[in-house]
Amino acid sequence: MPMSFSWEELGLAKVWIDGDESTVLYDVEHRAVLSDEDAAPGLLRLRFPDAARRFTDDDRTVNLRTLARALLPGQAEHRVGAIADALEIPVTASEPERFARILEGLLHEAEGLDRQALALLAQVLPEPTAGLLNHLLLLPVPEQSAPEEAAGDGEAGNSVSVESLDEAFAMDGPIGRAFGTFEVRSGQLKMAYAVEKALRDGEAALVEAGPGTGKTFAYLIPALLHLKANPSDRIMISTRTRQLQEQLYGEDLPFLIRHLAPDLDIALLKGRENYLCFRRWQALIGELTESLERDALLPSLAPLIRWLSETETGDIEENNAFQSDPESRALWPRLYDSAHHCTGLFCPYGEECFSVQARRRARKADLVVVNHSLLLSDLAVDNVILGKYTHLVVDEAHTLEAVARAAFTRRLTERSFLRLADDLAPTARRNRGWLNRTPFVGATDARQRVEDLLSKLRILTGTAFRQFAENLPDERRAAFNALTELSEEIGESPILLTQLEDALDRLSDHLEEDEPLKELEGYIRTVQALRETVEALSSPPSDNTVHWYERATRALVFQATPLDVAPFLEKLLYPRLKALVLTSATLSLGGDFDFLCRSIGLSDEAFPLQPLIAESPFEYEQRMRIVVPRFLPPAHGELEPYTQALAELIGGLSQRLGRKGLALFTSYAMMQAVQREMRDDPPTLVQGDVSRTALIERFKRSPSPIWLLGTESFWEGVDFPGDELEIVLVTRLPFPVPTDPVLAAMGERLSRLGRDPFVDLSIPLAGLKLRQGVGRLIRTIGDHGLVLLTDQRIVTRGYGRLFARSLPVPVDVVTSEAALLDDAAEWFNRAP
Repeated sequence: MPMSFSWEELGLAKVWIDGDESTVLYDVEHRAVLSDEDAAPGLLRLRFPDAARRFTDDDRTVNLRTLARALLPGQAEHRVGAIADALEIPVTASEPERFARILEGLLHEAEGLDRQALALLAQVLPEPTAGLLNHLLLLPVPEQSAPEEAAGDGEAGNSVSVESLDEAFAMDGPIGRAFGTFEVRSGQLKMAYAVEKALRDGEAALVEAGPGTGKTFAYLIPALLHLKANPSDRIMISTRTRQLQEQLYGEDLPFLIRHLAPDLDIALLKGRENYLCFRRWQALIGELTESLERDALLPSLAPLIRWLSETETGDIEENNAFQSDPESRALWPRLYDSAHHCTGLFCPYGEECFSVQARRRARKADLVVVNHSLLLSDLAVDNVILGKYTHLVVDEAHTLEAVARAAFTRRLTERSFLRLADDLAPTARRNRGWLNRTPFVGATDARQRVEDLLSKLRILTGTAFRQFAENLPDERRAAFNALTELSEEIGESPILLTQLEDALDRLSDHLEEDEPLKELEGYIRTVQALRETVEALSSPPSDNTVHWYERATRALVFQATPLDVAPFLEKLLYPRLKALVLTSATLSLGGDFDFLCRSIGLSDEAFPLQPLIAESPFEYEQRMRIVVPRFLPPAHGELEPYTQALAELIGGLSQRLGRKGLALFTSYAMMQAVQREMRDDPPTLVQGDVSRTALIERFKRSPSPIWLLGTESFWEGVDFPGDELEIVLVTRLPFPVPTDPVLAAMGERLSRLGRDPFVDLSIPLAGLKLRQGVGRLIRTIGDHGLVLLTDQRIVTRGYGRLFARSLPVPVDVVTSEAALLDDAAEWFNRAP
């Protein structure tokens, strides 16, 4: 694409390029390195800082990473290599040439922006980048090519005749014809018939379906056929992970709708906090532009500008650049849609509102894809978000209890108070609080009363949280009885919050416009909710609640968490449903579903229960081997000898086998100790170095053998097919941490009921999680590899043998590293 600007016009004919290798003078137009003697005074500099490093740029430096984050917000990563790949810059380009071509590509991206978006981008980015963008605004608007029309699917008409599962799954049916490699899988068919029966007969189907079963089609197809036959019914599909939500809504359902039920409406809905609010966006831009935070925070909003001009959903999960930057993420609470900030019908952006549009689509849809958090939060407000639905399918159902516990938890932080105060009243740095920008009529005294109370609230909060920090134990996470035992000041906050609520209510007499009145109502609800949370945490917990704190990054978080969520689900969920389907790759332990049913309160009193284990089509015996090295120190013994042995083992595996590996840990301390022992030999990627998404992408793209070290979030929800992953190393049986305050309280509750916490809680949780971790290895029919269980308790303890029986193949034992490496090399050579 020819340039519509000259480098000379932009002041970029010659630039200094600050690279990792050196700083050189570069002729951008002719792509040539120049002698330093050719430099003129005042030349601009190009720099692409590492994500982990923060440079203080001056007004002569173009920060290419900042510009790339603004113009390519959807990229998974914003490293030099990733941006060069996205702009199709050859890997053979020298570092100076790569930087110059990145700048050229990014300016072309800027040229194609809507003029309003480009102007706003120039407003929020610092000089000299802002000057470059302002120059582009003076150029003629480039012609836009017409978008190509999507090719139609000529087979959609065949859907009218599909009324049964037999027709849907037939080799010559619409799905069979659309898939060149379609094959009937017995496990998938059994599951589909079980789901069909449950939806029809009012049952609860509990289906364990491992990788390769095709479980998504096995519940989506009967769900769609049920809706065709029963148009008055409405189905919710709930998942835990964003990845599965997007797969269902973006891929699986559109395909099936075309072929089976073109008249059905589907929708995707997430919680309001996922959607950007236009009104709050405009308010924040205006506030930061006039505040002392301008230079520090305005550039953090840059990744939102192009995205906002192009997104159809307003879902922040689309915007990797914004999500991956801590400073940008810190602004999200001031931007997302919230019931407490929404002005409803009085909002000037009501018709454009992403959140409103998403809820409208969902309310009209026959089938809605949601996440567990939204599903459970909706129960607490009597279905006002999702509306009434008759049938529920829960995928990733093994996480339902944990998500329910989180959904029904109350939380309190110092920011809970300060955000309210900062939103309402001006501070030294933020001079456009709600009180300042709202047109009151004769409210001088009433406003002053609110400001005085907010000042008292800030002082009280600061004192209380200092007392908390002094009086709490040193543990990162621990239980406590009541906030008032940790701080005298906090006991005064409910009274102060009540006074603030009354003072805000009096302000309504001085408002003549509907929009600020609705905003005021939202602030009053926020004060009420804050007071209720403080009161709940200030009294001793009930028998079914634990109070606990966590020293999170930059914050002290107090929480009130229910121990048993079964009563909530028994009362709020099951009575509303005609039928229920629960499915996951891991619902049972040794074929027993009792732990799941007890944890979520599901019994025959709610529905007739129909458990099923749908067999996987994978030939695990030929494609997976599970080995326990008996020559290692005990995993539950001293840390240093064990981590040294693990590092040596990983090094030996890498050197001998030359294959990619994933090491799963139960603690950051052990993971970091192993990392230190390995000294990047073999090369490693470690959770926490970059975002999870970026870590996964780097691991997948690595052409050479590499190891990924991960903790909690890598035990499930990641797929590395084929030679992307051939070794999984489980460093310790994943028992929950016994000192965890929630788990400890759950155990104490079980003891009071006469049950064994280890048998009835710790063993099931560890067994299910172990199955998830081992399941990372075989994800597609062509996968193969080796699992190493380095915790010898799998073969020395009784519960270990229970875990072993739940795994896909028998566990082998080896007694020396030499034997292990020889056997592994031979097995890989024989593997199909």
